[in-house]
Amino acid sequence: MKYADLHIHSSYSDGKLTPEEIIKLSIDKGVKYISITDHDSIDSQYILEKDFKDIEIISGIELSTEINELEIHLLGYFINYKDELLIERVNKLKEERANRARKICYKLQKFDIYIDVEKLISENSSVGRAHIANEIVKCGYEDNFKVAFNKYLVKGKEAYEKGRKLTYKEAIQLIKESGGVPVIAHPGKIYRAMDIEKIIRELKCYGLMGVEVYHPSHSKEQTNFLYNISKKYKLIITGGSDFHDLNSDGVIIGSQGVNEILLNKLLNSN
Repeated sequence: MKYADLHIHSSYSDGKLTPEEIIKLSIDKGVKYISITDHDSIDSQYILEKDFKDIEIISGIELSTEINELEIHLLGYFINYKDELLIERVNKLKEERANRARKICYKLQKFDIYIDVEKLISENSSVGRAHIANEIVKCGYEDNFKVAFNKYLVKGKEAYEKGRKLTYKEAIQLIKESGGVPVIAHPGKIYRAMDIEKIIRELKCYGLMGVEVYHPSHSKEQTNFLYNISKKYKLIITGGSDFHDLNSDGVIIGSQGVNEILLNKLLNSN
């Protein structure tokens, strides 16, 4: 197990466990620091106001952004989740996610798939495509999540609907103005791998402070490459499991993350 897991999703976005369940599991695994980084949502951050033994919690969020029509996710650590501007912008993103879900569910009707989208929105803090895919399975239209997601909801499929995203400049600014540290999430997942260094260099010009080097989607070669890029541009190195639920093929809390030395560099950056 890693000392710190800085990328975890709760039931307030597309994860399955509540923040309290995440805390318990993290303690059981011996993880000392965690960050719950829900997609475009800060609703889980109330957990910071509770006292827990044997674990420390860093406030966090994962924002969906775009750069040259390429989707980039940015993690924000140490955000002030009570910041009025942050709350306002996140609420706007939540509203836009809900409208996107409505459009997707309307398109799904072409395939005789009928989802109670208003119920789905009311039950989820930050509704996304994963919630819709799960609902497709739950209602018996498809056998599993992967099929449901890939058959209808990925870019190029008929039920796909492009979501409104912050620009990377807006996201970095929002994180920094709320007292946070902006970090690019899982850059190894960017499909144009040759552009990663260029993107990181550009993002740094606008305030990027770190790179998520350790992530379950990264190969050993990608991890080494990103580690060296981080050193080259003097960026903080972070990592996390990107945990969503207990059925995620070996991706458990603490399976990816950073050691105490790297964590301290993040702590000292704030």
